[in-house]
Amino acid sequence: MNAFIKFNTSVLSAFLAFAHVPSSVSASEGAVVRCGASKGTGYYFYDEIMNPKGPEWSEDGISDGKLILISLGDEWDIQFDDVAGAFGYRQDGAEVVPLGSTENKLTIGAFRGTYTDVYTFDLTQKEVVWSSHKIGTPIPKVAIYRAPCSFVAAGFLEALQD
Repeated sequence: MNAFIKFNTSVLSAFLAFAHVPSSVSASEGAVVRCGASKGTGYYFYDEIMNPKGPEWSEDGISDGKLILISLGDEWDIQFDDVAGAFGYRQDGAEVVPLGSTENKLTIGAFRGTYTDVYTFDLTQKEVVWSSHKIGTPIPKVAIYRAPCSFVAAGFLEALQD
C-alpha cells in the first residue's frame, strides 16, 4: 500500500510540475480571498466504527467556519477557522498548488496522502466551490461544498487577468 501511495505522489508531483498559473497571479501577498460557511453534500463510505449503516449521502458543511486563501509569493495556503480551531493545509503537511486560472477564476489543490481537496474560487461571483476526497481519515467521504466569499483583495482579480 505504501508503494502505491508513493507512486501516486510521484505521479501527482510530475503532473503538478506542468501545471502553470502565471506568476502575476501571486501579485498580492497575505489573505487574498475570505469565504464564510460552507454548505454541501457528502457521500460517507461504510466504516465499521464511524458509519456502520453506510454508505450514505448526507447534507454536510462547516456552519460556523470560514476559509482564507493565502498568497505567499509563489506559494499558496488555505486556512480554516471553525469550532475546532484554526489550521492550514501547509501546517498539516499538504502540498498546496495552483491548478489553473482564467480571468476571474482560480483553482487551487491541496494534496496529502489521506486527502485531496480542490477549490475553485469565482472572484466575480465572490464564491468558492470545493470538493474533498478523504480516505485515511476518521470519517472517509467524498463531498462537494459552496461558500460565499466576502473579500477579494484589491488588485487580485486584475492580477488573474494579466
